[in-house]
Amino acid sequence: MPRSRVVLLLLALAALIALAAVLTWTFRAPPRPYPVSDAVAQPAGDARSAPADQPPVPVVVGEVVSAVDEARLALPGSGRAARSVTLYPAAAGEVAQVDFRPGQRVEAGHVLLRLDDRTQRLALDTATARLEQARKLLARYEATRGTGAVPGSLIDEAASTVQLARIEQQQAREALADRVLRAPFSGVVGLAQVEPGDRIALDTAITTLDDRRSIEVDFDVPEAYAARVQAGQTIAVSNPAFSGRSFEGRISALDSRVDARTRTLRARANVPNTEDLLRPGMSFQVQLALPGQPFPAVPELALQWGREGALVWAVRAGRAEQVPVRSVRRVEGRVLVEGALEPGEQVVVEGVQRLRPGRRVSVEGDARGGSADAAAAGASGRAEAGTNGASSAQGAVGSGGRNGTAP
Repeated sequence: MPRSRVVLLLLALAALIALAAVLTWTFRAPPRPYPVSDAVAQPAGDARSAPADQPPVPVVVGEVVSAVDEARLALPGSGRAARSVTLYPAAAGEVAQVDFRPGQRVEAGHVLLRLDDRTQRLALDTATARLEQARKLLARYEATRGTGAVPGSLIDEAASTVQLARIEQQQAREALADRVLRAPFSGVVGLAQVEPGDRIALDTAITTLDDRRSIEVDFDVPEAYAARVQAGQTIAVSNPAFSGRSFEGRISALDSRVDARTRTLRARANVPNTEDLLRPGMSFQVQLALPGQPFPAVPELALQWGREGALVWAVRAGRAEQVPVRSVRRVEGRVLVEGALEPGEQVVVEGVQRLRPGRRVSVEGDARGGSADAAAAGASGRAEAGTNGASSAQGAVGSGGRNGTAP
C-alpha cells in the first residue's frame, strides 16, 4: 500500500476519534446536584417562590403603625431689639445737660441731651426782629397802593423781604432745635458716653436706645429644610441665663435667598419680652418643629436589604410577602418607610433568613420593642443642628448590608 494512502487513513481515523469525543461531551448526563437542606439560609431579597408543601417558618412579627415625619431642629440664634439705634447729635458743641439715666425707660420725644444754645437763641431773636421790621415796612407800602406815592416795584420788593425774613427765622428755630437730642421712639436708653462740659462732634455717639418690648431672633435653617419653613410657625428659644425656661415666639420673616456659602436660609422670629428679661445681643438656642407627612413605621429589625434595595416581609393571609420600601427616617426604635404598607399589618422582625415569597409562616411571638405606642400617637423624628448651622438628622436611615437588617 502506498505510503500516502496510509497517512490519509490515519488522518481520517483521528478525525473520527475527535468527533466521537465531542459528541460524548455534548450529550453527557448532567451531574446530580447535592441536596440542599431547608436550614440553609436564603438571601433576604431572593424572589423565588417557596414550594407549597414546605412546613411554615416560625417568625416573630411587629405591627405597622402610622407616624409623622416631623423634624425637630435645634439651631443657634442671635437676638436683637425690635428697634435699636445709636444716637448721635445733630450739631457740634458743648454739652450743657444730660437728661437720662442708664437703663431708664423713656417715651418718644423725651429730651436726652442739651447743648449750649446761647448763640442760636440770639440768632433766632435777630431773625424775629428782622421779620417784624420787614412786615411793618410792607404794611406802610401797602397802605399807599393805588395813590402812586410808592412804586409797585418797591411794594413787591418789600413783600420779598418779608418772605426771606420768615425763612431766616425758621432756619434759626431749626438750628436751636438741633441743640437738643430727643428720643426718636419709646425704649430703654443705654450708658451715657458723654458728660456735661464735653465738646462733641457730629460723629460722637451719645447713647443707645432699644425698644425691647419684643426681641427679634435671627437664625439659619439648613437648606434641606428650607421648603418646610414658613412665616407664622411657632418656635421656642432658650438662653443659658434662664436655665430650664423657654420663651415662645413666631417666625416673622424669611430671607429671599439661600446663602451660597453656608447653604442656609436666614429666618427671623419675633419673641415677646413682656417681662423685660431678654436683652438685645443675647445668644439663643432655637427649637423649631417642622411639620411632615404621615408614613408607615416598622420596627427597626423588620427593615431588610436585598438586591433591589430596602424591603420588609409582610405577613398576609398566613404567608410571607416581600414589600419594597424606601427608608425615610428613624423614629424612637422604628423606621419610617414609604411603601405599600397599611397601619395594623404585621411585618416579620425575626426569622427572615428562611423566608421566600409565598412561604407559609407561623407567628410565634409579637415584638413590642421600640416605641410603638408613641409612634402610633404621632411620634416625630428628631434632627439636631450643630452650632455651625448644619443639621444632623438623628433619624436619617443609612444604607446597610445587602442582606442584613437596617443600620
